[in-house]
Amino acid sequence: MTNYRIHHLPNLLICLLFAVTLTSCLTSRQTAYTLTKVASDNCAIDSSGTSGYVFHPVDLVPGSTDDTLLRRRYGERGLRMAQAIGLTTLLAQATQLEQQQKPDQPASNEYLTIRQKMTDQLQLASFDIATAVAVVDCDSKRAALTATLLTRQENSREKRMTIGAITTGALTALTVGLLKLGDHEDAGEWVGIGGGLAEAGLGITSLLQKPPKTDYRHQRNPLREIWTHPATSTVFPPLVWYYLNKPKSGGNPSLIDGLRSRWDLLVSLNAEAKKARNRRYHEVNYFGDGDYYTAEELTVRSTMLGQLATELQLMNNDLTILLNEIVRFTQKR
Repeated sequence: MTNYRIHHLPNLLICLLFAVTLTSCLTSRQTAYTLTKVASDNCAIDSSGTSGYVFHPVDLVPGSTDDTLLRRRYGERGLRMAQAIGLTTLLAQATQLEQQQKPDQPASNEYLTIRQKMTDQLQLASFDIATAVAVVDCDSKRAALTATLLTRQENSREKRMTIGAITTGALTALTVGLLKLGDHEDAGEWVGIGGGLAEAGLGITSLLQKPPKTDYRHQRNPLREIWTHPATSTVFPPLVWYYLNKPKSGGNPSLIDGLRSRWDLLVSLNAEAKKARNRRYHEVNYFGDGDYYTAEELTVRSTMLGQLATELQLMNNDLTILLNEIVRFTQKR
């Protein structure tokens, strides 16, 4: 009876390993399907109705009448936003009417009409900013979620390898013990050697395996707009593109220049670290239509998108400053 169990133990071991392998394959297929679904580009946000189709940014000519008039009334940040919205002509008209109006008189119909036009454009501008933030934020969250799933896949693979090594070691020890009890010393030695080699093979395989990748597409790539810096953006509304390109003050770099400098450093550090670990490292194209990304590379992409989203969200602060400066005249009256 004991010999029967001993002779059939290898078959039991093979069946167990086959069951573990089959379960791992089914789990890998399910994970791959989930990754493909999550990594698909579903950030189809319609920007065809943005305010850029209603008005366009207008630069103030230094030293002009409007420039001199408005700089006495508005601050640098408010004027920067007004130029991005294309509001400078209306602002100049409203400021001239404010100077002509007496404190004890109600606002004229002409002034109220101009104020209503400015309010409409400010509201449209807030919609533009919200649309741009939504485009970038959607891509950032998609990259972060895909990176999380890839990390889980890698952790699950390592866990399976560890369980496989432990199971192999335990079954090897059990088989060797049973063989020795049955006076099969030579067979036990060979099983012990085979089990040791199997454990070593699993360990080496775990160390040599590359991080999992997924095909991540981004045809409408916000990062590409910043990196290649075209004259006209196909992703961002005109006022947002103007805001990103306009220096905050004389001599200072624009937001685009600042972002490109930070991204260049971030991508270079990540590439150098990976090249040090792997001489055959393939540098992912963050600024193209898509590539095969690892979890680490997707995290870098999500970080860059997060930095861009922060700059866009700060536009609302300048928009609030401009609005406060516009209504300041009414409050003083």
